[in-house]
Amino acid sequence: MMSLFVIIAAVSVVHTLSAFLGVASITVAQWQYFRARRDGHIDEGEHAHLVTLFFSVRYALVTFIIAHLILGLILLTTAHVFTEKFITMYLFELGVAVVLAVTSWLRFHGRIPFWAGSAIAFVGWWYLAEIDLGYLVITGGISSTVGFIANIIIIAGLFGVAHWMLDKIVQRA
Repeated sequence: MMSLFVIIAAVSVVHTLSAFLGVASITVAQWQYFRARRDGHIDEGEHAHLVTLFFSVRYALVTFIIAHLILGLILLTTAHVFTEKFITMYLFELGVAVVLAVTSWLRFHGRIPFWAGSAIAFVGWWYLAEIDLGYLVITGGISSTVGFIANIIIIAGLFGVAHWMLDKIVQRA
């Protein structure tokens, strides 16, 4: 029983660390993207830095999903009392991870605009980190999904305004 506890604790730590890596990478990537566009174009060094950051986001996502599935399998096969709130939170978190994976694929293949992919990735990673920290408690699937979508719209608007302002500054220079 003690070894199962150690395994669950280790997988939980990997799960949480991958969420932190994702949120840190996407936050720095957004910041670096805005900095790189200040002069109107992204040079080779800035591009290489952004590619590295986005690699870390993909690495974090793969690690997060694997740890999440392992945690789910372990908890499903052990004598554990599943509550409706636990299942809702687990499925919501898995859903956000799937949204991040699909968004990454769509963005990589140019099927959604950069601003939409950025907003979804930014909000998604922050949601995952906040859930793991316990700051965001998921109590209902529908209300949480509506909140998630509303936050994406708000962040997309803020990123849009930031891009517009940056474009105006670059045009003046």
